[in-house]
Amino acid sequence: GFMSMEERSEVLQEARRIVMKTVDSSTAEERGDWGVMQEKIRTDLKRYLTKQTSRRPLIMPVILEL
Repeated sequence: GFMSMEERSEVLQEARRIVMKTVDSSTAEERGDWGVMQEKIRTDLKRYLTKQTSRRPLIMPVILEL
């Protein structure tokens, strides 16, 4: 609810890439600790979204075990 429809698609696609990059660049030990991963994802997304939108949205990473 903090972006227009035109901005949303492009920004969300890049946000997905950032999450994947964060996970891929993390060590196996970090990936095993959900708290660490949530914080790393939140930090990286916050940096990107603040830069792109000049706003500070609430970011709440949720990790599901499959």
